[in-house]
Amino acid sequence: MNRNRHDTDPRFDDPAVAREWALQERAREHERLGAPMSEGDPRLGQYRLLSRALRAPPMEPVPYGFAEQVARRAAAAADGSDQVERWLQQLLLFGLIAAGVGAALGSAPTWWPALLAPLRLLPAGGASWLALAGACCLATWGWSGIARAIGLEPGAPTRPA
Repeated sequence: MNRNRHDTDPRFDDPAVAREWALQERAREHERLGAPMSEGDPRLGQYRLLSRALRAPPMEPVPYGFAEQVARRAAAAADGSDQVERWLQQLLLFGLIAAGVGAALGSAPTWWPALLAPLRLLPAGGASWLALAGACCLATWGWSGIARAIGLEPGAPTRPA
């Protein structure tokens, strides 16, 4: 007499577990024989679908270099939209600078005398030293900003060509 492995297994002493096991085995057998599905027992149908899925061949593996290809496509798509956005930002920046310069020059008769009043209080030659210090600061900070913008500053992130 053939004895199945589960006959001596203490887990199958529970009638509910034994019924479930028998149902799974019956579903596997029905699926192997190709018997038609019956609507009478939905659990049997579920187990048959599970058995069919487990017997189906596995999906093909992901091709070699798939992640790299996806990353390259994403970078190319981002670069295309970034160029338009950068161009629009530069256009907006130049427009704001032009509007600011225009507003400053338009209202110069109002603020220029107020700016020169403290300079008249400086000793002779002090204004030229102050202008020289301001020009040095402007040149240093301006060059740093330009170098950062074009990627020449050490440690600045490089842009792909």
